[in-house]
Amino acid sequence: MKDIAQTVSRRTHACIDWLSKPRAMPCWDAYDMVYLFAIAGTVGTVYEEALIGLTHGVFENRSGSIITTVNWVYGLGAVIMFLALRRADRPWQYIVYGSLLGGAVEFTLSLIQQYLLGTRSWDYSGKFLNIGGRTTVPYMLVWGLLCMACMCWLFPPVLRLVHRIPGRARCSIAVALAVIMLVDLSLMVPAIIRYGQRAHGVYFDNPYCHWVDRVFNDTFMHSRYPNMQVG
Repeated sequence: MKDIAQTVSRRTHACIDWLSKPRAMPCWDAYDMVYLFAIAGTVGTVYEEALIGLTHGVFENRSGSIITTVNWVYGLGAVIMFLALRRADRPWQYIVYGSLLGGAVEFTLSLIQQYLLGTRSWDYSGKFLNIGGRTTVPYMLVWGLLCMACMCWLFPPVLRLVHRIPGRARCSIAVALAVIMLVDLSLMVPAIIRYGQRAHGVYFDNPYCHWVDRVFNDTFMHSRYPNMQVG
């Protein structure tokens, strides 16, 4: 029994030591940020859809994108998180700074969406310790824990895996992904703006707006953005 206890104690200490030390971040470049955006955004979509399916028993498209599976909030959050926290070297720093950063990003994106695009995708007004209905202290802590997990244990192996792609192919794929994201953004912004404008009875008599209203009509937008508040 003494030998078993010593073995358990030794392995426990080894596990704690492994968890307490962030994995070394490999060298990175702008191409890696495109991969990080795409991967994190897709994982965020899968997470949101799985959560809705398990808790409500229904399927909802939670990508927030027009032509891709990438959730822009998660994608942008991952890139901002990486760039802001890459010099931190302690788990507690990731939690503290990540909580503040995550809350700030969520709050800012909510402001931009409401006052620039005229819509809202989340409103936490009735939740505990909410901040202007745009984020909450508990959610900020979740962001901090997520930052720690990503920066310590997820991003380093993901970037190493990306760097296994041959150099020229890695760059070409990143450029193709960036182009797709830019096309998606060029469609998504006017579609959301017109969605909000139509809810307020605002119409424009020009071919481009007619095309946007026809292709991205209210039925389509509701299917892509089921929680978006308009009107």
